[in-house]
Amino acid sequence: MNSLFLRIFLWFWLAMVVLGVLLVVTSPFFTQSRSRVDRWQQGAESWAQGRVNRAAQRIEEFGVGSFQAREPRGHGGRRGSEIFVFDKNVRELQDRVTPEPVTDLARRVISNGSEEAVRRGGMHMVARPVVDPEGRLLVIVGTLHRPPRPIDLLEPKALWWRLALLALVVGALSLWLARYLSAPVGALRRATLRLSAGDLSARVGKPVNRRRDEIGQLAHDFDAMAGRLENLVGSQRRLLRDVSHELRSPLARLTVALQLARDRQGPRAAEALDRIERETGRLDDLIGQLLLLERLEARAPDTEAVDFDLTALLNEVVDDASFEASATQRAVEVEAVSSCPIRGYPALIRSALDNVLRNAVRHTAEETTVEVSIDCGKASAEITIRDYGPGVPEEHLETLFEPFSRVADARERSTGGAGLGLAIARRAIEVHDGSVTARNHADGGFEVAVTLPMTVPLL
Repeated sequence: MNSLFLRIFLWFWLAMVVLGVLLVVTSPFFTQSRSRVDRWQQGAESWAQGRVNRAAQRIEEFGVGSFQAREPRGHGGRRGSEIFVFDKNVRELQDRVTPEPVTDLARRVISNGSEEAVRRGGMHMVARPVVDPEGRLLVIVGTLHRPPRPIDLLEPKALWWRLALLALVVGALSLWLARYLSAPVGALRRATLRLSAGDLSARVGKPVNRRRDEIGQLAHDFDAMAGRLENLVGSQRRLLRDVSHELRSPLARLTVALQLARDRQGPRAAEALDRIERETGRLDDLIGQLLLLERLEARAPDTEAVDFDLTALLNEVVDDASFEASATQRAVEVEAVSSCPIRGYPALIRSALDNVLRNAVRHTAEETTVEVSIDCGKASAEITIRDYGPGVPEEHLETLFEPFSRVADARERSTGGAGLGLAIARRAIEVHDGSVTARNHADGGFEVAVTLPMTVPLL
């Protein structure tokens, strides 16, 4: 029972049903019109009547001193039963303290001269007048304290439909109450999931914010936090985009100046100019990657989704990587199916696969082969790329696809790029609602699995 709504509903429902059952079951105790209550009352009165009649017979024959007020339990007496004898002045002849209801009953019987039986809660009282051998008018009052048993209070024919109606009404009230308490939590959870998935515009919304309780305050605080995060991340992205664009102009001028310098170079300047050209190219490539990453973060591809063959695209990427790998005594092999039709953005998927595959070629051991395979299913396609390099420490696996992430032993700046390739790969796959997972292979090396749905979602 992990649902807060279900737990709130059941607890309220059960609590209110139990309370209702207690009220329904005990209500006959306060009435005198139910058949089982009548039988319970008549049974108690009949027993008290028998005691009073026996006491009256003894008094009529032998006088007041011939009976016991409390009969022993072994002689037919019951716990909580007593016999009181009053004279015409309503004085108890044995000088015992009498309950007020008993005294009132004796006074009425002396006044009207007839036998009477009454009940006060769980106490049953029977009184009758009697004349002793001396000719005195006396009143005998027998009492029996006998609360009703549960069976005495139940009336099945009248009980079941009332319990069913009560359960229905209480259930509807509990349903409304549980929904009132749990619905805001559900809205907050959905907004949290959207925010964690990268949707910085996620908000709980006004219906929950307008609440005056702690949940409304929590929703208000969440929306304020989400707004602050959106502003911060937006500012960061704008800064990254603006700086990247601004760097493009001086880079273009630097390239022109480099070409002019080559035209005027002396014999000693060639090596320095070549170095400047390489660094300029790397800087231009870095800026291009930053701009691409910014577009992917915003989920804004430059082209429309089209249908294409994923297997053919993978083979092209593998061919390019194989050509580069052969120069470093490494190889790339692919185990591909005949075709894998898919819908998406070919340029983005090509960039993602190229970044992952180049990373594998860069870190696999010399004279080893990077293994690539593709499994095309009905709902999704999975591409697996495995190298035979040193792998990645487990503590770095979760941050491996973050921008500018580096692993000291495997991705030094001298051998790797700027730490953007795998980040771009993950963002490109996430644009397709796919996933990228990385793990150290059990038999050594490193493995990356790319999963793509067969149809790209509408953006």
